[in-house]
Amino acid sequence: MYLTILGNNGPFPAPNGACSSYLLESDSGETKLLIDAGTGSLARLMEVARPETLTAVVLSHLHFDHISDLLPMQYALQFSGRERPLPVFLPRRPERVRSLLECPYYDLFDHEDIAVGEMRLSFIPAAHPVEGSCVAVACDGAKFVFTGDTNRVPALELFADGCDLLLADAGLSQADWTEKKPHLSAALCGALAREARAGALLLTHLNPLYDPASLLAEAREAYPAAELACLGERYRV
Repeated sequence: MYLTILGNNGPFPAPNGACSSYLLESDSGETKLLIDAGTGSLARLMEVARPETLTAVVLSHLHFDHISDLLPMQYALQFSGRERPLPVFLPRRPERVRSLLECPYYDLFDHEDIAVGEMRLSFIPAAHPVEGSCVAVACDGAKFVFTGDTNRVPALELFADGCDLLLADAGLSQADWTEKKPHLSAALCGALAREARAGALLLTHLNPLYDPASLLAEAREAYPAAELACLGERYRV
């Protein structure tokens, strides 16, 4: 598989940045899965894949920095000539936010373990103020895991065990993190990657108020090979 970073910020974009959004493609290129569609990400998606070529979309949760660009994407689909609605896998709540995505161009489905094209998707609940999931994708003999927005989840280490690439929510510095916060710290991302024996770690959901280099240094104390998820970069899973 290949992972392209379309957005790596949260909860708002940095100058010339974009919020959480990731394109995961099978080796054959026949299966294209969009994971989240945060603010500013649609324009970057259009540079590498037309929306009508997507196989499906997964929304980790329904905060606007993860879903907002699905609103204008419906117009791109409307004019694309795509014959069938695009499958979108998303939480049920908040219902008022989910209702914003009810349109003729999307088929909405709950998070469930399912095969999508060449990919096998699985989910576990995240620890966040709204309903959400951590996501694993298996394809081409590789395993990709995205934490989504979450604090510590007891099952996450096992869920991510042996993954080839862990994309993790480094939304906080260790100094600002507590058990009650809605995100992991960069240091905890590093610890998770180490304990899960991840083949690689990318830090994402980078708050523009933090220095990315400082977050990276915190993660590398536990996982020396940690890297920042770089906007526009394409990674081998």
